[in-house]
Amino acid sequence: MKSLLGIGLLSIALATSCNNASKTVENTTDSIKLKALTNDTTAARVQLFLGFTNESETDSSKIFICKSLNGIDTVGLKVEVLKNIKPGINNDGNPIEAGFAKGSVKLSSIGNESNNFVVALGQVFKLPSDGVMTSETIEPTVFSSNKGLVEFNNQNTYSFKLFLDNGLGEPAEMFAVLDLYRRAFELSEKEAVYRPGIIAAFEGK
Repeated sequence: MKSLLGIGLLSIALATSCNNASKTVENTTDSIKLKALTNDTTAARVQLFLGFTNESETDSSKIFICKSLNGIDTVGLKVEVLKNIKPGINNDGNPIEAGFAKGSVKLSSIGNESNNFVVALGQVFKLPSDGVMTSETIEPTVFSSNKGLVEFNNQNTYSFKLFLDNGLGEPAEMFAVLDLYRRAFELSEKEAVYRPGIIAAFEGK
């Protein structure tokens, strides 16, 4: 009887342990199904999709860990967006100077997955890259293409234009979208001429 009781208790303990382990895995970002970084690598203007896998905030900003898949490789970035970014479009639909700000959107590495992102940039842009993202925070000049403040207590979509500094010449321009409903950060090209500068910016060159 003692042996049977011992075996029963052991079985319960193991089952409880397995259930707890399962719940832990389900609560990690690994349980989030990642989408493809891009669905069309031949497009004249490539669009890059990164879904939120984790969120946190400071007194002044919201931080998103964003990931997707390039083939079988996970790619990712840390995206920090300041709270209450001022609008850059007035009620008449015209741009205003107040919409420009340095570093209101910041991009930084999360390690190997960000290196994979740089590799992916080289592949989709069909240009050479070192495949290593800079360890420095990228702080582009940002234009807020929005008529209202950027707020996070809603499910709105906010658009930006990024001017990425690089050592090759003029800032490389990209469009960015923060979609709080779809829980995604998207980057898209303005013109293919900026591709070398984009790669250089992410490599810190």
